[in-house]
Amino acid sequence: MHTRLQHSLLGALAGLFFWWLLNAMPDALPLDARAVFALGVLGAVFFGASLAMLGEIGARKALGAAIVIALPVAGLSWWEAGTLDPTKSIAEQMRFGLLALFVLASIPLPFAMVILMRGRSAWADYADLFAHSWNIVVRYAAACVFLALVWIVLYLSSHLLELVDIDVLRVLFEHDQIAWPLAGAIFGLGLAVVTELEEMISPALILRLLRLLLPAVLVVVVVFVAGLILRRGVVGVPGFPDTDTLLAMAIAAVTLVSIGVERVDYEAVHAPILRLSAQGLSLILPVLVAAAGWIEWHQIAALGWTPPRVAEVALTLLLAGYALGYAVSVLSGRQWMAGVRRVNIAMALALLAVALLWLTPLVSPNRIATRSQIALYEAGRIDAAHLPVDAMQNDWGLAGQEGVARLREMARSDRALAAVFARDGSKDGAAADAAGRLAALRQDIVVAPGSPELPKGLLRAILTDAGAGSAGLCLPHSDGRPSCALVLGDFLPSHTGEEAMLIRQGPYSDMVAVYADSEGLWRGTGRGQIRDAQEGAIARGGLDAVIAAVAAGKATLVPSGIQALEAGGKVLLPVAP
Repeated sequence: MHTRLQHSLLGALAGLFFWWLLNAMPDALPLDARAVFALGVLGAVFFGASLAMLGEIGARKALGAAIVIALPVAGLSWWEAGTLDPTKSIAEQMRFGLLALFVLASIPLPFAMVILMRGRSAWADYADLFAHSWNIVVRYAAACVFLALVWIVLYLSSHLLELVDIDVLRVLFEHDQIAWPLAGAIFGLGLAVVTELEEMISPALILRLLRLLLPAVLVVVVVFVAGLILRRGVVGVPGFPDTDTLLAMAIAAVTLVSIGVERVDYEAVHAPILRLSAQGLSLILPVLVAAAGWIEWHQIAALGWTPPRVAEVALTLLLAGYALGYAVSVLSGRQWMAGVRRVNIAMALALLAVALLWLTPLVSPNRIATRSQIALYEAGRIDAAHLPVDAMQNDWGLAGQEGVARLREMARSDRALAAVFARDGSKDGAAADAAGRLAALRQDIVVAPGSPELPKGLLRAILTDAGAGSAGLCLPHSDGRPSCALVLGDFLPSHTGEEAMLIRQGPYSDMVAVYADSEGLWRGTGRGQIRDAQEGAIARGGLDAVIAAVAAGKATLVPSGIQALEAGGKVLLPVAP
């Protein structure tokens, strides 16, 4: 009961803190956005870490360890926020920085628990580190489910009582100063109960089930590698981010191998097929990571650095450490499981180091990307129309804005750059208004001769889906050829409204997007699929020929169960079967 009370009180304090931060603090303690963000990170890390450790090591040790972890993380968040535009949401500008903060806040937790329970000499005890890590994950997941169920019950109870004119529970939903602390207390209570019942609610069942995925994942990766060899290294599906898929599969493989070797040998996989699958996945993992690195190298060589590419390279290097470590461990002989565990500890520390560097000037993704893009332009490797000016101005922090200012200086004697800024916004750098964006997009998109006027609602939907990249979405190629075509037609006979197919050939990848009109409201319905018009197989080689055929009026609608577009030797399906 004492532990439950501690958890509930700490959870209630956490809820009260965040209510104060979001509602009362702006009037009581006026701070700039940078300080507010750092204060929010401090509270999130402190309360999150305290609640995670409280049931295992007691209140005094948990609170002390939490503040030791939270203060440096909050300081780094304040430092990183100083490189961003204070007039915009700091969290939205720190997409990868937030992940680095999460790593710095979460990875130390099992190490702190082991040290405080068994002493500094046991800091690298893998069995305890593994158990504490998965216990935290399962307990937090169970507490979140409990919190959701309680709120559902309260909501239904409130509606039931209102049927007889009793609205006392409605107060919970109308007053945030009550709802926030109550939610925190419920969450803390759930954590306490789950901790007390650790023998009944443990990660063991989940980990045993996840082990069963080892053979399936191994088969998929082996088939991929075989296909890669047969295609002589050509990878990718048109319009799909290959590296995301490869890196996600590599992360899944690392996770499954770690689950397979468990905390100690006698709890690890014993079935021959599972053991061989874990070993095979460890040996083939370097090929998967190498394929991702190969794609990234080509992207960077062609298009330069961007913040997401910096993040992808950092993740690839970390996964390369896992892959090489696992492969060497398996090749070393009988003690390969112990080797995998040592690799996991070493890579956890490496992950901490990368996250720390990410939030310091030593690794500034926005600055790296800005310098890269400007250098590519100065070297004549990309044209002005394909500079990510909009992203630099709005998403790449102060470094990006400094880069835009430099480009504006260059535009005084560079007509191509001047034209980019003229169409992208006014002289003070503000974003172009909606009408200007629509007009520019309509000018860039080609349609078949005799096509009706494109609906403005459709163009707005395309711009909305493009997000920050809308300014340069359909800019012509450097040689003047169009990069986008739009075809209106009845592609989906089951749909009562009109449909449209956007065909885009970017500098590195291509895309087919399908839009549908529903009572005057256009929205995207998904991606299309590209097939060879003669063989019917998935086609490769870009969409420039398709766009040229549309512009020349040589595109036709053909039946395929649904209506497809045939042009330039390819058939474009509005939905992937």
